[in-house]
Amino acid sequence: MKYLLVLALAAGCGLNEDIAGKVTIDQGVYGLLSSGGVGAANQQVSVYAAISSGAYATSTSDDQGVYQITLPVGDYTICTSGCITISTSDSTVRYDWTDGPGGGTWSKN
Repeated sequence: MKYLLVLALAAGCGLNEDIAGKVTIDQGVYGLLSSGGVGAANQQVSVYAAISSGAYATSTSDDQGVYQITLPVGDYTICTSGCITISTSDSTVRYDWTDGPGGGTWSKN
């Protein structure tokens, strides 16, 4: 019986990729930052635009690794440990970051 309890607890410790219910923005970019199979909490995400000399916007991931940034329609570069160019529309777009060899990777979901 104690082995079943350990398995049940371990199953609840994984990465929850169903984050749509946490998103409160109507337009911009959001996603999940993860490291080692769990959400990466308190990590900064910065967005750069061609029209700005520094970071256009920043956000810090929540305790489950979810970040969200309201952005107008346009092209941006989004960065955490690595960067990727993204385009936003008049709705939301999801980009997740997974830490790994070489710094990690962004993926559009």
